[in-house]
Amino acid sequence: MIGCVVLNYNDADTTLDLLKRIEPMEIIDQIVLVDNKSTDNSLERLKEQESNKVHVVCAKKNGGYGSGNNVGIGYLRKNYSCDYIIIANPDVIFNESVIKKMVNEFDENTVIVAPLTLDSKKERQLPIAWKVPTVKDYFLFSSIVLNKIFKPFQYPTRFFNTDICEVDCVQGCLFMLNNSLIEDKLYDENIFLFFEESCIGKQFKDKGYKTKLLMNVDYIHNHSVSINKAFNSEARKRKITLDSFYTYFEDYYTLSGFTKGIMRIYKKFIYIENYILLKIFFN
Repeated sequence: MIGCVVLNYNDADTTLDLLKRIEPMEIIDQIVLVDNKSTDNSLERLKEQESNKVHVVCAKKNGGYGSGNNVGIGYLRKNYSCDYIIIANPDVIFNESVIKKMVNEFDENTVIVAPLTLDSKKERQLPIAWKVPTVKDYFLFSSIVLNKIFKPFQYPTRFFNTDICEVDCVQGCLFMLNNSLIEDKLYDENIFLFFEESCIGKQFKDKGYKTKLLMNVDYIHNHSVSINKAFNSEARKRKITLDSFYTYFEDYYTLSGFTKGIMRIYKKFIYIENYILLKIFFN
């Protein structure tokens, strides 16, 4: 049995467009639409689509992207015996063959299988995949300038010259989970938005599980349609990204008080660098 979780926040149009495409897919047995405490009429519109296959759940609070997806995962695990669970952003486009090909690549030690992400122009959306970030990467990635120069936690381009790649982290807009290897709360609920995939990758790498990226299977991601509707400022999105990145290190690394202090001080200065550069190039 295969279940699918789709998270909605104030964007019923995009969510319902996806539902129209995936509900007829025979390979998907159950679909859970999670409304993340929308402030518009999304919940009412989604509930109109309920059926034996489509279930609508309202989160008790908007705890962020990960928290909302955890609600959907928990619902499927409690009510159905799913072998696999798909996480799909509302702004993705894929066909049934993508799901079939993902299923075929699982083994007992593979926890995630993901297809290649293409943007709306059908070009590869970057990063294709990435390594689990280290403490050194915190200082390099947080700075727009240093990130551009050093490109932390990236795989070399030649790494992807194969049909199936074993990677640390994949893009989170569409992937499939081995339900037997996960827990109800897959996502780190200390993070509201951004860097969820690195948290997941770190957890699974530490457990010795495999994450596979299928370079010969792709789908389209209309990049951040829902997110851009909620956050129309690049500076605001970047600040949330940096806050989430710092939380990642707090939650998954054992850091000394001195290291944490240096990271916090660095983050304050980096906010200024980021803000100035984003104002110059995005305004």
